[in-house]
Amino acid sequence: MRLAYTISGYKQPSQFRWLLEAVWHADDLFAVHVDARTPEPVFQAFQRVAAGRSNVFFVARERVVWMGSGLLRAELRMIRRLLSEPGGFDHLIALSMQCYPLKRREAIVAELEREPCRNFIRMLELHDQPFEVRRRPYLMSFERADKVLRTPLPRLVPKSTPIRFKGSWWRVLSRDFCRWLVDDPITVRYAAFLAHVRAPDELFFQNLIMASPFAATLADDHRHEITWTGRGGSPDTVGMADLPRLEASPMWFTRKVDEIVDRPVLERLAARIGAPVPPPVGIGDDEAGSREVAAA
Repeated sequence: MRLAYTISGYKQPSQFRWLLEAVWHADDLFAVHVDARTPEPVFQAFQRVAAGRSNVFFVARERVVWMGSGLLRAELRMIRRLLSEPGGFDHLIALSMQCYPLKRREAIVAELEREPCRNFIRMLELHDQPFEVRRRPYLMSFERADKVLRTPLPRLVPKSTPIRFKGSWWRVLSRDFCRWLVDDPITVRYAAFLAHVRAPDELFFQNLIMASPFAATLADDHRHEITWTGRGGSPDTVGMADLPRLEASPMWFTRKVDEIVDRPVLERLAARIGAPVPPPVGIGDDEAGSREVAAA
């Protein structure tokens, strides 16, 4: 089985090294997107991490704004790039640079071989969500000056692109579904509508698959162990206190990790799957440019 990965990020080339060292395999394919706001020296550091690996491709860069549509555009670009490779792939795994595997490749492949046609996407009914989330598709939003501006301007959801589900951005897709989504006009319609919706990444794949011929292949499970206590706009960074839960988890990946915050947990997870452990990196070694983007 040949796996493909889309990997997105904007900071910490050293963290990208942890991930790439853990998941890289000569038979697989890797498409990488780095935020266009990331300074050029930091982007070049990302490229150096992947140097010498001919199956790792960097795609053209998009500006990625929190709750904006840049991440979705970049993802579709990476999927198209991977589909263009001779020999193709069997499944596509979406990761951030702050993900890390909990299982060895052989274990992941074995599970996929048992369900070769499945698409693993976390699904939640939109009508069960808080009001602020439910109304997002019905209010126009715009990206301006690296922010998503929410407006009170109402809009209708077209009947041709129903929005009934939300969920996590992280997923595992079959090649057949990937091929369908890049060729079918409904993908363009969903992307165009969601370009003016806050957090389109939480809506796009969930509603697209339910409008596709692949709805019956859905496995409601994105295969990520994510710690989210609700503090702030992103998952909690895992640490040694989380290790027992991570070791007991049936999931394939965890998010999010950060060697600056808790390197020991990464070392333990790496030892568990037999992955290389990169040398320590000082806080300032690859962070200056990254902090500029994070503060924008």
